[in-house]
Amino acid sequence: MLQESLASPQVAYRNFNLCPHCERLGLDPLLLRLAEGMPMISRSDGKNFHLLLADRPLPYPAERNAGPVRENSVLFWYSSLPQRGATCSSLVLVPAAARKAGGVPYRDIEFVIDLLSEELICHSQLARMYGLAGNSLRELNY
Repeated sequence: MLQESLASPQVAYRNFNLCPHCERLGLDPLLLRLAEGMPMISRSDGKNFHLLLADRPLPYPAERNAGPVRENSVLFWYSSLPQRGATCSSLVLVPAAARKAGGVPYRDIEFVIDLLSEELICHSQLARMYGLAGNSLRELNY
C-alpha cells in the first residue's frame, strides 16, 4: 500500500461535486464523470484549478493477450486558468502491486490526486501521462 500524502495547504477543497473554481469563473459548477458509481475524488484551490477522478481504474494494457496486468490506468480530468474552462485529461499508471482485489484502493487514488494537485499548483498544467514510481510521479511519453 502507498503512503498517504498530506494535502497541500493551497488545496482548500477536497472531494466535492460542485466546483468552487468553476463557480468563481461563472461556469457550470457541477462536475460530471464517465463512471458515476464510485466516490467523488476531487481537488481544487478554489481559484485556479479543479481536478477529479474521471473514470474507474482499468487494467493497463487492456488487451486480453497482453499477459498478466502489471499496471492499472487511472484517468483524471482537470481545468486550470490557462485553459479557462476547457477540460484536459491526464492518465496515471499505478503499479498492480499497489492494488488489492477489486482494483486500485481509493486511498492510493487520493495519494495520486494529491501529487497531481501539487503539480497543478506549481505548473498550472499536467502532462498527458504519468507513471507512479514510489511516492512520486514521473512523466511518460506514449
